Amino acid sequence: MTTLEIESIPIRQLRVSPLNVRKRVGALGDLRASIKSMGLLQPIVVREAEGRLEVVVGQRRFLSCKALGWDTIPAIRRKLSNREALILSLTENVQMDSLDPIDRAEGTDRLIKDLAKEMPRTKAVDTVAATLGKGPSTIYDWLRLLETTEAVRRMVQEKRIETEVGARLASLPKGQQAEVAKVIDEESLSRPQAIKAIEYVSRRPKASSKTAIKTFLRETEEYSITVSLPGSLYKVLSEFAQTKKLTIQEIIRRAIRRFLGL
Repeated sequence: MTTLEIESIPIRQLRVSPLNVRKRVGALGDLRASIKSMGLLQPIVVREAEGRLEVVVGQRRFLSCKALGWDTIPAIRRKLSNREALILSLTENVQMDSLDPIDRAEGTDRLIKDLAKEMPRTKAVDTVAATLGKGPSTIYDWLRLLETTEAVRRMVQEKRIETEVGARLASLPKGQQAEVAKVIDEESLSRPQAIKAIEYVSRRPKASSKTAIKTFLRETEEYSITVSLPGSLYKVLSEFAQTKKLTIQEIIRRAIRRFLGL
């Protein structure tokens, strides 16, 4: 077994690799505070490319240490080709499950296109799926996000709709995608219900998206609600309902839908 040596590398000699799949770094405040308090618990991974040292794994750790004013950073130096660097960056970030869904989709797409130069695309997808420990259907869902509008992608990034729901929206014309996504968000539809609503809308291309989803909800409504609420809870729900421009009954109905996974 080869032992990888950890060395201290001057931060001024490093740059983030352009092959790094994480393009949206996010807030670093908590990570900086942790490193300041506990130190860097895991070294970054770097490679030499075009006469420079590039950070392949550990971009957020590198940027946090740089912001803290560190002169050097613990790192493991590896000889990596462009493809190997891309695979390592994508795998590490997917395993951490903290990667922005659009970054993940774009990184996966880039790797598949690279592999597809040497094999059929379907085999490239299967290879990437096996490398990442995911099923091919999951990989295809990630890729479908790239077929949606910017508005839909933004809603996925903001976690207003789920990744799988965003992927299903790709089946609709781009002119409809954002409108349907907005209604799904406003109605707080669960993932199964949102997917069924998208299928319902796709079968009614001439109908207004909002009208079609409202019709779908009415047609699938299989219960009525009669409740008696304590005064204090009624007041809280009443105030919340006013801010959302909904009835208390509708708020409770949506909560039941989510609980039942409808």
